[in-house]
Amino acid sequence: MNRLLSIAAELSAPPSSPSCFRDLSLYASVFKRYEVVAVAPVAMLDPYHHWFRTYGLYDHIEDLIAEEDLPVSATVIAVVGGEGARLTAHNLGAVMALL
Repeated sequence: MNRLLSIAAELSAPPSSPSCFRDLSLYASVFKRYEVVAVAPVAMLDPYHHWFRTYGLYDHIEDLIAEEDLPVSATVIAVVGGEGARLTAHNLGAVMALL
């Protein structure tokens, strides 16, 4: 059984760093052997799809899925602390350490 890692798609957009989002998905898929998916609200799937294609974020993401389609067994990296949470070079190492 593959381990599934879910990352909130909003962590790919400002004020977060798209390159840190890509680094996290690379690390999780290659070194930790997770199957990585990005999760977004249904209404935001199309805008995030365009965003991911524009910034090359699909390289290590298996799929972009709606929140309600997320399997219960997934390990979730979500927005902690509500609005204003971000993924940047300052906290990327700490997030990776959680895996």
